[in-house]
Amino acid sequence: MSKYPYQDPALPIKERVADLLSRMSIEEKAGQVNQHLYGWECYEKKANGQVSLTDKFKAHVEWGGGLGALYGLFRADPWSKVGFENGVAAADSWKLANQVQEYVINHSRWKIPALLVEECPHGHQGLEGTSYPTNIGRGNSFNTELTKKSSQLMAQELAAKGVHLALVSTLDLVKDPRWGRSEECFGEDPILAAKMSEAVVTGFQGDLITDEKSYLDLTVDEINRQPDQIGVVLKHCIAQGEALGGHNSGTVPLGRREFQDVYFPLLASTRNAVGVMAAYNDVDGVPCHINGQLFQNILRKQLGYQGIVMADGIALDRLQDVFSDKVTSANAALKAGVDLSLWDETYLQIADGVKAKKITESALDAACARVLGIKFLLGLFEQPYVKDPSQKLTKVLSAAKKINAQAAEESLTLLKNNGLLPLDRSIRKLAVIGPNADSVYALLGDYSAPQSSEMAEKTIYQQVKQAFSESEVVYAEGCEVRNKENQHEKIEEAIKVCRGADTILIVLGGSSARNFDMEFLNNGAVSSKGINMDSGENVDVASLSLGGEQLTLLRKLKEIGIPIVTVMIQGRPYDLQEVQQLSDAVLVGWFPGQEGGGAIARTLLGINNPSGRLSVSYPLNSEQLPVYYYQRAASKKDDYYDEPGAPLHAFGYGLSYTSFSYENLHVTPESDKIIISLTVKNDGEIAGKESVLVFVRLLGGAVIQRHKLLKEFIKVELAPDESTEVTFSVPLEALCFTDFDGNYKQAESCRIMVQELSQEVSLTS
Repeated sequence: MSKYPYQDPALPIKERVADLLSRMSIEEKAGQVNQHLYGWECYEKKANGQVSLTDKFKAHVEWGGGLGALYGLFRADPWSKVGFENGVAAADSWKLANQVQEYVINHSRWKIPALLVEECPHGHQGLEGTSYPTNIGRGNSFNTELTKKSSQLMAQELAAKGVHLALVSTLDLVKDPRWGRSEECFGEDPILAAKMSEAVVTGFQGDLITDEKSYLDLTVDEINRQPDQIGVVLKHCIAQGEALGGHNSGTVPLGRREFQDVYFPLLASTRNAVGVMAAYNDVDGVPCHINGQLFQNILRKQLGYQGIVMADGIALDRLQDVFSDKVTSANAALKAGVDLSLWDETYLQIADGVKAKKITESALDAACARVLGIKFLLGLFEQPYVKDPSQKLTKVLSAAKKINAQAAEESLTLLKNNGLLPLDRSIRKLAVIGPNADSVYALLGDYSAPQSSEMAEKTIYQQVKQAFSESEVVYAEGCEVRNKENQHEKIEEAIKVCRGADTILIVLGGSSARNFDMEFLNNGAVSSKGINMDSGENVDVASLSLGGEQLTLLRKLKEIGIPIVTVMIQGRPYDLQEVQQLSDAVLVGWFPGQEGGGAIARTLLGINNPSGRLSVSYPLNSEQLPVYYYQRAASKKDDYYDEPGAPLHAFGYGLSYTSFSYENLHVTPESDKIIISLTVKNDGEIAGKESVLVFVRLLGGAVIQRHKLLKEFIKVELAPDESTEVTFSVPLEALCFTDFDGNYKQAESCRIMVQELSQEVSLTS
């Protein structure tokens, strides 16, 4: 029987929150809105394998009368310095989760459990975690169902380990590919990112939060959270990819019209997420972490967002750019709606600030209530501990391997093919060359965990060698990614290896791979970049040219006169003009994850028919930026004096081993939507997948409209000579824009465009 109302599961969550909040001291409330600790500093693994909690962890729990949230208990990477020797194995994670939870509950006056939070940018950043393709590759798949399935498996993996919240990048757009975090974005398009974000939320959370009713009005039994459902925190909110010059955490001069027309659909996609993370950047001079218009008015009031807002790592301490002390910063962030800190010192000042009447207690109460609400939503007061996953985790990781392989296959994007691909399985000799050809870490992207010896065998070279078992497959590094020193001998060795080969497979690109010798900022971003790391957080570039002696290597191999297939492993677009000229085929692999080597091998063989389509407008070089496709259609000269203004490849471009045709476009306006239908046919001789993209050009109004904007898409799979009719429903509210008077209006008419088909339709009737 419940001792207090907040312990009664029969009561609606809002009543339980109100009762618990009324009993808590200021210090306890401040403890709930703090996520100050680095999780890997909270335990020690003994030589005998036993794990104990550290004094630092215990002292912080005492300070806050409990613990709001703990980040990165299982994080393993060069920053945390956690590897297989001193980290916790996946199968044992649940034990440590319970150990932490038990201590927190027993040292909380009101028995309040903690939220365990883990980084999941492209899979769990923990030992033995599944590492999927980074988002920029997954965006090329245009497959929301696949994104949902992979998110479900990520949730199952994390839940089995005892995790409650996953931090997942979905909300940033690649507006300037010089930005090092471009790899974390689904692409440049807001609708693509929004639909992928919704798929991520559904995959992780199911129906934990819905549009129908506030979860606060429901009981825990009515919510009925299942063990595999965990909360997702989408990041970053908002417009981080708009920073001037592609500078990480840079300033964003974003006007109200751009914000409303481009970013509002992205914001709407967060409405049912358990959390969003604020962004480092400002928007028109206002730091996101004190932007009450963004969080309180647009997200919560206008969109009905019910979740928490989490700060980014030490971002609240960066408010010293506008405030002279941390207490003032904390008050501003609380009022703006930031509920939970991350590693900063600022929110540690809250209790003292409230007592000194420099921080509004009502703002603290609102933040604390939202954090407590999420804990009730996830059922932590009733079920704070996780059960032994036994064989379940093994099954989940096995299922994830299959979905991961599909995600890698569908992210691969073929940009050139003069008929060389697919290769003959019985090719006599195949030379595999290049800096990214024989490293599993080259395939993973930034924020990846140490890999097992089994995973180390999943490089492109090793997988190609297995796939072409009847052939002689030879390898040479050729050169490093960026290092220009002492590369001549490596190039000469590659030339020697390629002599007598029938085909050369050269694997070029960039790298986000970290190592344990690097130095890091206190938010985890790399500060002393390794010479061959040219992508990832805090690794922005001025030029998109390939680094080091990679082009020299390619030129030398071209002189041999053997056909060349180039595979690009990269987190951002690089200048591919010369690469395409010198290569017979070019396949962009992005950072394809643990199963990427096998996916590339199967694609070279023709077992996988490449179906990726560019989720970014691929630039010629950095000199012509920006080139994103939905710029306004102003009457201007698009070309420069010295080079074209158009990108190398348009958004949505991608080749296949088959061909598709489109016909019979029909657009039917209805009272609240337009119905679009057309027929897609596979005209080739092999099965293939095709992403059907529907663009709209709005017409009318007193502002310059954009060239076009993606509004809907679907991926279909067709057998040879098979055709199918696809139908889309576009609500009229999606055909609105911000006019010159600042009002949001429906367009007078619009042009629907699918491939080469187009039809104009009036919307005024």
